[in-house]
Amino acid sequence: MEDALKVYPKPVEWSDTDPQSDSVETNPKKVQPDTPGQGKNKRESTDEKALDRWFREQRGSKRVIRRLGRPNELLVSNGGPLVMTGNITLINEDGSVTHANYLSLCRCGASKNKPLCDDQHLDIEFIDSGAVQRVSDWMPVNRPQIITVTCIKNGPLKFRGYLRIYNRKGQECITMSGALCRCGKSSKKPFCDSNHGCAGC
Repeated sequence: MEDALKVYPKPVEWSDTDPQSDSVETNPKKVQPDTPGQGKNKRESTDEKALDRWFREQRGSKRVIRRLGRPNELLVSNGGPLVMTGNITLINEDGSVTHANYLSLCRCGASKNKPLCDDQHLDIEFIDSGAVQRVSDWMPVNRPQIITVTCIKNGPLKFRGYLRIYNRKGQECITMSGALCRCGKSSKKPFCDSNHGCAGC
């Protein structure tokens, strides 16, 4: 996990371009990520050191999004949020677009700052084992990828792009698309089962 959270001082150069990355509208606002942990185990924010390089780079006469050398991963915490790292494009319910390398996403449905976690899972005593039982439908990829996460109003977090979903128990799933539960009521957490109307999402 340390590799997944490490910020590379010099991003990986790419000769191939992702058509999706050229078409995404760039929003210069930065995400202020929650940084859990204290002392020597404290995670280093990508906001100040590397996030600007994920926004844009000059490539010839164009300014395009540049991917950092960070894997797209989603940690399903035990009774806590979905912790996503990588080259993330977040499309909010109002249509605004944000780019980030680290997001802590609510999955209990009680956050007052949705889709981000604000630790309300502690107040409501959200209980979930963090199991990942879905089978991978994609092979592991080492090169940096981009992922787009869309917040569906009164619905799940839909994602498109390479994502390794894992937990601390060694379970993992690698997939290219899916829908993540954010109401806390799905029977297939962390995935949405569409059976509860996503009340409160």
